[in-house]
Order: sequence, then C-alpha cells, then structure tokens
Amino acid sequence: MKEIVDGLWFIEGENKGRYPHAHSIFLEGEENILVDTGAGSVLKDLIPKIRQVFLTHYHRDHVALSHLFTGAKFLMHPVDAPGVESLEGFYRLTGLDHVDIDAYWKIVRQVKFEPIKIDCYLQEGDYLEGARLDVKVLHFPGHTAGHCGLLVEKCGLVFATDIDLTTFGPWYGNPASDIKKFRQSIRRLRAIKPDILITGHTAPINKHLDQKLAEYEAVIDQRDEAILSALRKEPLNLDQLVDKKIIYKRHYGQEVLRHFEKSIVEKHLQDMIECGKIAIMPDSTIEVL
Repeated sequence: MKEIVDGLWFIEGENKGRYPHAHSIFLEGEENILVDTGAGSVLKDLIPKIRQVFLTHYHRDHVALSHLFTGAKFLMHPVDAPGVESLEGFYRLTGLDHVDIDAYWKIVRQVKFEPIKIDCYLQEGDYLEGARLDVKVLHFPGHTAGHCGLLVEKCGLVFATDIDLTTFGPWYGNPASDIKKFRQSIRRLRAIKPDILITGHTAPINKHLDQKLAEYEAVIDQRDEAILSALRKEPLNLDQLVDKKIIYKRHYGQEVLRHFEKSIVEKHLQDMIECGKIAIMPDSTIEVL
C-alpha cells in the first residue's frame, strides 16, 4: 500500500492492476473503508480491519473478493447493485446470459458468482461516512449505468475507477453502457481539473491530466473512423464488421470477446445512424451515406 494523501492509501492490484484485477483504495477513519475488492491477495490482510466496502460498479475485476469481507457493510449505487446481488441481475446487466459462461469465468480467473448483499445505496453527492477525509461520491455513467468515482475536494484527488486512461480506451460493452454518457463523464472529469487522478487500472497521475483525458476520449472517435473506413471499402453486415476486430485486436477464439466486440460496435453504429452517417440496407448491410 502507498499513502497518497493523509488517510488515503493506494492498493496496487495484482499484475499492476491489469484486467482481470483492479486497484483498490483504503480510507482510514473511525470506520476503515475499502473501495473495490479486485486488487487480489494483498487485500486479505485487511479483512479484519474493514468496516465498510464501497463498490464502484459491478464488474468482476472490481468486486472479486467481496465475499471475503463478511463483517463489512457494503455500499453501492442502486443501478449497479443487482449486478452483485444475484446471478440473474449479473446476467441482465452484463448481457452474458447467451454466451459460454464457463469460458467467461476462466477469463476473469474466478470460479463462480458470489452474491453480495448491498446494505446501503449511495448516489451522486453522497459522502462516505466514517473516513478521516471528506470523500464524495461522483456518478460517472457510461462504462456502466451506475459507475461511480470518488472526490476528495480537500486535496483535489479523484478516483475515477474505469475512466481508466488505459491505451485500450473507454469500454462500453454491456447492454446499459452508453457512449454519449461516457463522453459526458470524461468531460465532467476534465472540468473538475483534479490535481491527482487515480483509476482502477493505472497508477496515480498528477501531470498532463487534461491532455491524457482528451486522448482517452479520442479513442471513441478513432473507433468511429475505423468502422467508417471498413464500410467505405465495401458494404458489410454487423457480423462481418465484428470479424474485422476493430475493438479487440484478437478474440482468441473466445465467444465472450466476440460478444463484447459486437455490443460495442452496435453502439457505434447506432450513434452513426442517429447522426446520419450510415444507413442499414434491406439486406442488413451497412452503407456510408
């Protein structure tokens, strides 16, 4: 663990927080609070010390070890809570009910779904009570509908979770994920102008944050252009576009990665239809207008 500011510790996830792991945050106070449980075995020593766990969203790389914190109170945004409370809710929010779920568990290096009871719902503007610092919940939808970050106003620190600044770029492959809302969340984060930015998959950053966030958002536009470029060469249907591997450079023969590729490409196509850039032909091929 590394103390970033007084009372807030950064816990680096296994393999430097790369998926299927994620970084966690430890907040000291009258009631010690852990933010996300995907960092891996490093969290096990904290189990008896934690009184509250705040889950930023339902993705497995952020909630993996939640079931071990049996003595803690769990907090979460209500929209994403079904994704950890039951397998049915997890299927509904992820859209994974029609894929090889056993292969998915292997990808996330977990055995099965472990349900978690959420004790208290937190939303935009609420504070985590019990921490030494005043820590405010920020609702950053787009990645998931209930995706949240945290703001420590006193020191200009934001934990932006999966507005993660990775080279992969924004991820919005679930049914309720939303490209427009993701853009809005990125721009809101830029408007906050944090002095320190921590994400779920990158180390703390305190330089060139606005530039890095602008470059991160630009990946969305690059994907648009890649799709349009493929369609300018020849009309393609959705499955043929998915075969181009525009989002994931490899599918490794995994049905689940193809599933997410299709979901993300569909969202781009819908946005471009609304903008009048493309049209769906009677034979289901897509043409540039």
